[in-house]
Amino acid sequence: MGCYLMCEKEITCQSYNFVIDHKVCELNNRTKEARPEDFMPDPTRFYMKRSKNRVPLGSIQELPAESCSEIKASEGNEMVNGDYWIYSDGNGQTILARCEENWQKINTELVCFGARDNQYGAFNITKNGLLKTMKLVRKSGLIKCNPVHPASYWGCTYAAYGTNGLMTIITNAKRKVILPSAGELKAHNWCNTEQHFYSINGTHHTSPELVYHDLPNPLSVSRDQELQIWYGQDWADCGEDGNNGTTCVDVYAWYA
Repeated sequence: MGCYLMCEKEITCQSYNFVIDHKVCELNNRTKEARPEDFMPDPTRFYMKRSKNRVPLGSIQELPAESCSEIKASEGNEMVNGDYWIYSDGNGQTILARCEENWQKINTELVCFGARDNQYGAFNITKNGLLKTMKLVRKSGLIKCNPVHPASYWGCTYAAYGTNGLMTIITNAKRKVILPSAGELKAHNWCNTEQHFYSINGTHHTSPELVYHDLPNPLSVSRDQELQIWYGQDWADCGEDGNNGTTCVDVYAWYA
């Protein structure tokens, strides 16, 4: 019942898997009927299609899509002015939906990371593929790298880090940085030249989303692979004594 309710609350959810061994839910933005090549039988996962009727035609529902042309080809949808598509859910309901970007939500529960003492936030990749980039959507919390400076969602407001010094990095389970790419990271001499901060044009300390630049080469990832979110000073193990706070996020992936 928990997975069912989670799927009903998530407007992009069209089906879900209940992972028996770990008692967690995986929300899917497509169904196995629409994308049979992505469906892999797994005795540890129980698959269910969302059964709730969609909103009537005339309302606009936001649903992500691999691409509008792919949906049209696979499900016979009719395009409307190139911006919307008519979708039939197979249960007699028809909706008008908007084509969105190819962001796929990874987590089912919030992922939280702190600013010191190895308080990284862990999450697991939900499918095999080539990772193009990721984004984090802040849901709650703040981080401070110094008690006397303003708080940030993503970095450190201390002037030595520049106007918008960001420190939120994504690593693999061995703490190797994945995002941002190596060429974007900068170092300070008090961290023994360990590169742990960066900046992104248009992203500031209280931006609601942190969208990383595309990787120079898409990264091969596998289902259930663990990735981690670190605060730069905590990851580099330097300058963290005065840090405090926690940021909680939703995690999205974009596959090539």
